[in-house]
Amino acid sequence: MQLIGARKKLERAAQDALARAEAAEASASAAEQQAEEADTRAELAATEREEAIARAGEAERQRDHALEQARESELARQASEQQAERARQDAERSAQQAAAAAQRAEQAQALTQDAVERADRAEEQARSERAELERQLNAERQAREAAELERGQAQAALEAEQRSRAQLEAELARTQQQLDAGERAREEAIATRQQRARPGDAPRGKR
Repeated sequence: MQLIGARKKLERAAQDALARAEAAEASASAAEQQAEEADTRAELAATEREEAIARAGEAERQRDHALEQARESELARQASEQQAERARQDAERSAQQAAAAAQRAEQAQALTQDAVERADRAEEQARSERAELERQLNAERQAREAAELERGQAQAALEAEQRSRAQLEAELARTQQQLDAGERAREEAIATRQQRARPGDAPRGKR
């Protein structure tokens, strides 16, 4: 009876171990799926980062274009001032040419100011997008590290459960062999006892 009780206990322990192993496998599968989802999110973040880089490049090109316009406007303003100076030196056409040159100088100054303001706005936008891009890169790096850590932990837990399961199965097999040997010995002992208990096989006494 003790052997049967021990066998039942071992069978229950083996069943519990198998259930834990199956739960660990399910947890590992879920962790693997989460890691794949994290990789997908990281790829999406990389795509958004590339788009942000493209936008930053476009903003820088716009800034360069605005600066080029500012330089052209400055050259135009300088040319207008030179023309105004020549107009002032010309006695016959001084009034008309000076007024026209002054007007062109004011327009050039306004264009220069506008171009500088556009360049500043473009530079500020590029700086903001660069900061956002760096934040996205940090978030992507942290997501990848977290996914790798979860995957490693899940794999380690699964391997530990598999080793425990294999050990329990080996112990169960050895216990089963011992129980089978005990059963055979018990049956042999019962058979021997029954054979000795037969009346015809009883030993004869002395006469």
